[in-house]
Amino acid sequence: LPTAFYLGVKERQLEDALMLADPITELTIALELNYFQLNRAEYFVPLALKIPGSELARAKRGGAERTLIDFMGEIKEGNVTVANLRDKIELKLSGQTAAELATRPIAYDAGFTLLPGTYKLKILARDAETGRIGTYLRTFTIPNLNKEDKRVPTSSVVLSGQMVDMRDALFSVKDKLKTQDLNPLVREGQKMIPSVTRVFHRNKELRVYVQAYQQEIETAQPTVGYVSFFRDGAKVFESAPVVATQATGTRLKVLPIEMRVSLDRLTPGEYDCQVTIINPDGKKASFWQAPIMVIP
Repeated sequence: LPTAFYLGVKERQLEDALMLADPITELTIALELNYFQLNRAEYFVPLALKIPGSELARAKRGGAERTLIDFMGEIKEGNVTVANLRDKIELKLSGQTAAELATRPIAYDAGFTLLPGTYKLKILARDAETGRIGTYLRTFTIPNLNKEDKRVPTSSVVLSGQMVDMRDALFSVKDKLKTQDLNPLVREGQKMIPSVTRVFHRNKELRVYVQAYQQEIETAQPTVGYVSFFRDGAKVFESAPVVATQATGTRLKVLPIEMRVSLDRLTPGEYDCQVTIINPDGKKASFWQAPIMVIP
C-alpha cells in the first residue's frame, strides 16, 4: 500500500485519540500557558511544553537512532474551535543528545493569538518510534485588561531558571518566525524557558518576567517591580526593586519588567513566591503569587 495510506491512518489515529474525553498518560506532559497583550483587542498566548527526556530514552533502548514526536492540539471557546495545532519534531538519539536525554527534558513551544475569553486546550503528543501517547487538558482564561481599573494591568508572570540559544536543537524545534517575533520571551537570539514545574536550583539565578500596560497616555509612567519569598507565612527575602521606564507601543504602552534573583540566600525547601508591581504615579499595584521549590 502507498505511504500516503499509512500516513492517513496515523493521522486518523491521532485525531481519534485527541477526541477522547479522558487523558492518555503513557507519555508524561507538563505544560504552561502565558498571555501578553498585543493591542486593545488581541493577546499573544505562548505555550511551553516539556516531556522528560527519560521517556524518549525508551526509543534509544529499542535501537532507534532517531525518533519523531507528533503534536496535535486544539483550543475551543465553548463548542467552537478557534485554533488548531499540528506539528512534529525530530530528535537524534545518538551522541551528545542521547547522553543528555536522561537529565534534560525535551521542550516544545507554540503560540496563538486570541481574544479575551475562557478557553479549553487539549494537546496530544506521540512518540512515533514507541507509539506511546500523552494528552494534556486545561481550561484557561485570557482577561480583558482594558477593563482593569483597580490594579496595574499586567501580563501573566513567567518564572524561569534558564535561557537557551534558539539554535539549541534539544530544547526546541525550528520555530515559526512570525510566532517568535510576537513572543516577548525571545530576545537577541535567546529564549527564556518558562519553568513548568517551578523547581529551581539554589545555585542558579531565578528570572522573573512580566509586562505592565498603560493605555491611552502620551508618556508612560515609571513602574516598579520586586519579588518576595515567604515561608510558613513569614517573609524571608525580598529582591531589590526594578524600575521600568522605557515603554514600547503607541496606544498601548508596554513596560517590560525583568527581575533577576539569586536564590543562594534561600535554604532548600518550599516557598510562596510573590511578584509585586506598583505604579506610584497612578497609585495602583498588582500582586501575583505561586508556590515554588528550591533544591540544592
